[in-house]
Amino acid sequence: MKRSSMWDEISKRYRSWSLDHRWFYYLTGLDVKRRVCHADYILDIGSGPGIFAEELGILFPDSEIICLDASLEMCKLSRGVRCGASFLPFKDEIFDIVTFIFSLHELEVDLALEEAKRVLKRNGIIYVVDLNRDAPKTIKSASKLILEKIIGKDYAEHLEKTWNAFKSCEEIAEKLKAKGLEVECGKTFQEIRIVAKKL
Repeated sequence: MKRSSMWDEISKRYRSWSLDHRWFYYLTGLDVKRRVCHADYILDIGSGPGIFAEELGILFPDSEIICLDASLEMCKLSRGVRCGASFLPFKDEIFDIVTFIFSLHELEVDLALEEAKRVLKRNGIIYVVDLNRDAPKTIKSASKLILEKIIGKDYAEHLEKTWNAFKSCEEIAEKLKAKGLEVECGKTFQEIRIVAKKL
């Protein structure tokens, strides 16, 4: 199954699962808000069904929030722009915040980060939450079993492969530093969080 057709196929199940974890998106949004009080424009790359963007809309009621995803069915759910992350259809330096919430592991990391930097205003932030490649095998195995039951076998197997092949927190932080951004990096057993400010 092609990756885009897999995402189209699971879009409604993925949205349902995301809604069950809405609290996580809200808490993540609060952390973004703590770092940037005001934003005219926010871009959520790999937004899936748009649950995180909905939470950002509550926290940033005066901001224009754009969802972007390569899956047509996900874009129908989020009312987003259908586009890959390697060539963004936006002018330079227009977004105050660019987010990747569990999406960077699906993308061409270097190209996605370069484009995110290009469309980011000075003093804006790139905010990344994603899978911790170095998570214990027990966490990865348990996640696979749970997601296989909730979303489907194809997705669970795909996630296992991309999780193991993903860059480490430190590798992504170094890539962002090399692009001239000021970087803060942290991780838990399961996830990484990176905040990169454009100076």
